[in-house]
Amino acid sequence: MSPLHKFSRSYTKRKKMILRSHDEYLPINSFRKRILIPIVIILTILICAMSVPAIREPMITFIVNVYNEMTDFIIRSDNGEIQFTTNDFILNYVPENYTLQDTQIAANIKTEAYKDNSGHSFTFTLEYYKNGINFSMDTENAKVTKTKIQGLKAVIAKKSDFVNIVVFDNKRHQVWNLTGNIDYNVALKIVQNVKIK
Repeated sequence: MSPLHKFSRSYTKRKKMILRSHDEYLPINSFRKRILIPIVIILTILICAMSVPAIREPMITFIVNVYNEMTDFIIRSDNGEIQFTTNDFILNYVPENYTLQDTQIAANIKTEAYKDNSGHSFTFTLEYYKNGINFSMDTENAKVTKTKIQGLKAVIAKKSDFVNIVVFDNKRHQVWNLTGNIDYNVALKIVQNVKIK
């Protein structure tokens, strides 16, 4: 008689689980079908729904409003008539104790950075674009105001001691942008008195 080997309980249990799992698990192809088919159906329904203006327009409005309030304010401007001469500016008003720290000039952009002794600073940028621009500004947790500065469309985002003012000149294809941790009224006065050459 040959000796009879007794397997441990854990081995027997594992063996049963392996044999049982072979029958229980779906083949890979079947698993993919069960996941992919509902996704394709949902996407098809969404595409068909978005082709209907009555559904598409409220959805886009909702998404844009949420996006504007939570993250960025984006303006795109396309104007075929270019009345552009040079991309330069002069700040006719600079607050007391602020001195020019840096000037950067490129083909389509000029930036000046100012700072005072207490650590407050601001930068003024003038940017030129050809056909259009997607300009993004941070509006998260900020109070956003739309107004006009020097007769041009402007957007102001203010949060605590940080100010971001953007002015859009569609005719000259330019964007003015002041950002800094300075007083709101001071920032507004700087932009209102800037001379664009």
